[in-house]
Amino acid sequence: MINSVGIVGRGAIGSLYGTLLKENGLRSLCFIVDEKRKERYQNTPFYINGKKAEFRYVTEAEPLDLILICTKYAGLQAALDQIKPFVHENTIVLSCLNGISSEEICQKVYPNNPVIRCIVQGMDSTYLNNIVDFAHVGEILFGSECKEQEKTVKELESFFASHQIPYRVCEDIVREQWNKLMLNCGINQVCAAYQGGYGICQDGKRHQKEFIQAMKEVQAVARAKHIALTQDDIDAWVQLVNSLRPEGMPSMAQDIKAHRKTELALFSGTIIPIAKELVIPTPVLSDLMHKIQLLECDF
Repeated sequence: MINSVGIVGRGAIGSLYGTLLKENGLRSLCFIVDEKRKERYQNTPFYINGKKAEFRYVTEAEPLDLILICTKYAGLQAALDQIKPFVHENTIVLSCLNGISSEEICQKVYPNNPVIRCIVQGMDSTYLNNIVDFAHVGEILFGSECKEQEKTVKELESFFASHQIPYRVCEDIVREQWNKLMLNCGINQVCAAYQGGYGICQDGKRHQKEFIQAMKEVQAVARAKHIALTQDDIDAWVQLVNSLRPEGMPSMAQDIKAHRKTELALFSGTIIPIAKELVIPTPVLSDLMHKIQLLECDF
């Protein structure tokens, strides 16, 4: 049974899940931080949807049943080191990072712990200047890769259900991670490259075609690797983006606006090398990667 939860990373995703879990009755919830960050967080007002947030920040070890890693990719290794005192033999690790590789990294550090593949999607949370806003909470997807993980997946299902967190258990979580990667290679990179919100990729807007074509390039690579991404998947993402607040921004665009290095390595940086090996052209993904790299040169 999952009773205690720690979150690493108080960004757009970590704050959203911290808020939902606290509002829905989780008594033992903390954010794992270092001493400097703890002092800064405790002395700097932080607002979520217009209300001052009050979270518990911990630096000293306490056993946790579940740890959510909600950092950026650049902070993953540091996060894995930081959580070591909080991990006991049954601690479940969920990496809420984008892409398809972070779970493998987590498993290498914690080979004896259940590391379950998951995806967070559909939320429109934005984080800028100690202010987080969101209207859509999205959902968390997870699933087992082998029979040994099935018990842990059931524990997660019971936990999220009891705390009213939207979730979905996937029969093929690897396919779903590729599906989410397809979306991110489109929406995250287009919004970052042109420094805009979701609105620039919605129906009738100037960058929707580029958003869709970027997804089609990922689809071609996935199919070559026998991962079935369909036109229905693409259409569903287009519909989702149309439903989001036009002014809302995906994480990569938020990073560009804040002059932070992006997670480009998880998107075009992952797909383009695979595409080259498979001799699959990726002109849109390559162009987006170039545009984002030019913006990052000024950071």
